[in-house]
Amino acid sequence: MASKMVSWMKFKSTILFALVFTLAAPFWADLLPGSSNVQAEARSRHHRVSSTRRASSGASKRSRTTKASTRSSGRTRVTRHATTHKAAASKPKYAYPLDFFMMHPPALDTTALDEGAASDIRHAFNVGTADDINAERLVKAGVFRYHPLSGGIFRRREPVKYIVLHSTETGPPVPAKNVINAWNSMGRRHPGAQFVVDRDGTIYLALDPDLASVHVNIFKTLPGINNDNTIGIEMNHTGRQNYPLEQREAVKRLVTYLQHRFDVTSENVITHRYAQQGDHTDPVNFDLDGFLASKEVFRQHALALKPRRPKFVIEEETEDEMPLASVYVQIHGLLKLPNLESLAPAIMPQALLERMPPSSARFFAGKPGANARTDMVDSEGLPPHMN
Repeated sequence: MASKMVSWMKFKSTILFALVFTLAAPFWADLLPGSSNVQAEARSRHHRVSSTRRASSGASKRSRTTKASTRSSGRTRVTRHATTHKAAASKPKYAYPLDFFMMHPPALDTTALDEGAASDIRHAFNVGTADDINAERLVKAGVFRYHPLSGGIFRRREPVKYIVLHSTETGPPVPAKNVINAWNSMGRRHPGAQFVVDRDGTIYLALDPDLASVHVNIFKTLPGINNDNTIGIEMNHTGRQNYPLEQREAVKRLVTYLQHRFDVTSENVITHRYAQQGDHTDPVNFDLDGFLASKEVFRQHALALKPRRPKFVIEEETEDEMPLASVYVQIHGLLKLPNLESLAPAIMPQALLERMPPSSARFFAGKPGANARTDMVDSEGLPPHMN
């Protein structure tokens, strides 16, 4: 019984070993004699398969290229047309054509006025009563410093309705003139504003406010706000800088001057941030409410200083147009009456006179009535007391 059990165990071990050897043979091939030949053959077979696949792939690509080259020219034009549209869409969108702009503004006379006249104009501007003085004369009086804009200029097509406050936000602090120079370096079409107010209160006139420049993006502004009906004021400021008192006072006087000159309401003194909501934040860190309150007090004081103009202007007559004194002084002149008898037929036809009562007929015939007194005038037609 024990011998049979041992024989059965040997048989099972032999079967199990044969099975394991058969399954593991591929992994042991490298360890068996002559395995280098097997490996070489396997590598050769793999290389041939890879080469075949690469050749097939290359042939497929060449076939597709050949088919594409044999397609109709219409399909090719469609593909190129679509590519052209994609390239055109990437170009910047301009609100105005290039030839819309003037490269240089009209010449401005900057000859200084005599000190007396210049002093009067400066005083009028400082108290808010200079609205009848144009920008050129304010330059001549030294109120504005002229640093002209080159390019980006066009003539207004609408009356001025808004005044827009900006801040330059140049990064590193720079003088106001450098801001204008940076605009001018951009060629014929570029942004710019009419005024730049420096931190010391100096007001630079870049462009006569009767002309227009591009200081808001009309694709993004609120309806009704554009470059034709606005004047731009840039305050020189960057980052966390404050707005010095001298700068705020200069802007206050400038805004008051422009309001009075162009008849702009206080509600239409706005910021770039308001005009392009969600797109710009300037003037950055500017106390707009405090500025508007201070400006309104100054403006009301200026209005009180201005002389009231009469509602109706009476034109004075010249000496040649005045009537002679004899026209009015004729108290003792002879009053000459027309000959009523000659006018009677024209006044009343004879047929009607015949039908009237005698007293009425005598009146229309130009004859005195029976009770008419003839002693009230003398032979010359004058009353007796005037002889």
